[in-house]
Amino acid sequence: MDLSGFIRLLEAYRDTRYLFAADGVEHEVRIDRRNPEAEAWLAGRGAAGAGFISADNPRSRLVPAADNATARQRLAEAVRRRGAVAVPHTGAGLDGAWPPEQGLLVLGLAAADLVALAEEFGQNAIVWFAPGQPARLVPTRLLCEALGLDAGAE
Repeated sequence: MDLSGFIRLLEAYRDTRYLFAADGVEHEVRIDRRNPEAEAWLAGRGAAGAGFISADNPRSRLVPAADNATARQRLAEAVRRRGAVAVPHTGAGLDGAWPPEQGLLVLGLAAADLVALAEEFGQNAIVWFAPGQPARLVPTRLLCEALGLDAGAE
């Protein structure tokens, strides 16, 4: 991936609405923004943080709907095996250029564990949010490799 492709990908993540419904309320989380209502919901469950993860369209390449559906089922099973709690979410871009992706908002796993799970499903990143903090994009090793970067570098 070249630099311009990387910038477009980051812009797409930033311009995505991460939507989930809980307790009869739909919440919207956006990268680099806070959502006090979603944060309160999270804190009310005793979670220090949670992450949005999808199994759709590995490495940001469109695949057939049936492949995405199968991958989603595998992801849900993997989350259950880890003993985490998950709420369905939809990631929808503001411009509609990319089809909405279905995924899970996962509570009960550390960000590093969720990143590792995302890597297993060929994902470039997760979106992590926690009470009192803006949501942030957390890249996986796969995205760093696509850019020719050392994922362990600080």
